[in-house]
Amino acid sequence: MSLKPTLIIILIISGCSYIPFNKKNIETNTITETIKESDIYSEDFTEYLIVNGFNKDELPFKKWGLKELIYSQEYFNPELKTAKMQWELVKTDEVIAKLYPQSSLGLEIGRETTNKELTKKIFGGGLSFKIESANKRLIRYELALNKSQLARIEYEIINWKLRANLFNKLLNFIENQELIKTSKEELRLKQSIFNMMKKRLEAGIASQLDLDIKILELNKKNQELLSLQINQLSLRNQISSLIGLSSQKFNLITLNSKEITSLLDSITVLYFADKDLIDLQETSLTKRLDLRKTLAKYAIAEAKLKLEIANQYPDYNFSPAYMYEFGTRLWTLGLDAVINSSSRNKALIAKASKFRDFEASKVNTLQLETINNIEELQLNFLNKLEDLKNAKNMVETKANLEQQLYKRFKEGLINRMQFEEEKINLINITKNYHKARYNLIRIGFLAENILQEPIFTPNIKLTDEK
Repeated sequence: MSLKPTLIIILIISGCSYIPFNKKNIETNTITETIKESDIYSEDFTEYLIVNGFNKDELPFKKWGLKELIYSQEYFNPELKTAKMQWELVKTDEVIAKLYPQSSLGLEIGRETTNKELTKKIFGGGLSFKIESANKRLIRYELALNKSQLARIEYEIINWKLRANLFNKLLNFIENQELIKTSKEELRLKQSIFNMMKKRLEAGIASQLDLDIKILELNKKNQELLSLQINQLSLRNQISSLIGLSSQKFNLITLNSKEITSLLDSITVLYFADKDLIDLQETSLTKRLDLRKTLAKYAIAEAKLKLEIANQYPDYNFSPAYMYEFGTRLWTLGLDAVINSSSRNKALIAKASKFRDFEASKVNTLQLETINNIEELQLNFLNKLEDLKNAKNMVETKANLEQQLYKRFKEGLINRMQFEEEKINLINITKNYHKARYNLIRIGFLAENILQEPIFTPNIKLTDEK
């Protein structure tokens, strides 16, 4: 065989991929063990925390604080890891979009039917490649880049939703914890009253009906407490799942409920005190992930319209070839192009144009909805803040009433049963105060969801992209 056909074969072989296939099985038992072994004491997690500003001497941390919960969720949560993989998968299309269209190499070997020695063997080779017009490759890259940006925003949105869900479950857990505390105190008082009523019945100064009423009240409160405790266990498991740890590993350290509540409360008040309506609206228009997602979809729609317009112009396939027969050489050059019909081009461009207008309309709708939500948000904050102030005043009044009741009890003006029954009635004031406090914090959560800005952890990024 001559040199030229050999070179053609080498070029063909060099274009082949030598990346082998590696089979990868999913072992469910291994996954289960990995989940069970994941905890805050691993070296990788410690290094991750140090990179994100934690003091090495304070690790591993001893209590679950707000910052500790957020960083743990970003590190351990499997749903977030899957979302990041999806983003990275879409990013690979950027590289693919930069590639030129495929070319081809061909080799032809023939034999003459004549008996002439010089014309028995014929060799030939050909090349085919496409030349695209109207910058189609550049537009495809723009389209892939916009899709990559959309995938990143969707990853951030999943991160945001997981964070918001964690915050809501966390606040429900702390609020439920307070209800358990007050319910235990109420149950203790009702148990004491029941014991006193039982002694009165034995002494003949109370009826069985009076005792039965106290029994029903005691049982009802006991059932309420049991329901709160069951709910508390469920909330704890939900929090551990949102972080990405097993309940057993999550329960190794305690939740710093008091510090978390104080932090959420103070930041909510300070944030709204420092922001007026214009500030909130500007923040929402620059920070909202769903608005950025809508804008990314608009950019994709515009890139698709560009591509349809570019597709009006035909691409050209060049196919130079060379034939060699002993004694004869032949060069050829082929050229062909696919010409789309004018009506087809117009229909595709019209569709892409309408799709772009459709995406633009969604941007306007979302902006209007956001502006209205912010106006309502400010009003809700002022109402909840007023409710909390009133609840605090009632707590102060309650403290004075308890002192007066205790004084009357010591002076013999009321008996112990009356004293403890009045204390039960005053417990509702404590419940109302906690409810008002948590309702105010929920306005802070609502502000985060509307503005999609990390108000409570401003220094923690939604992604760890370098």
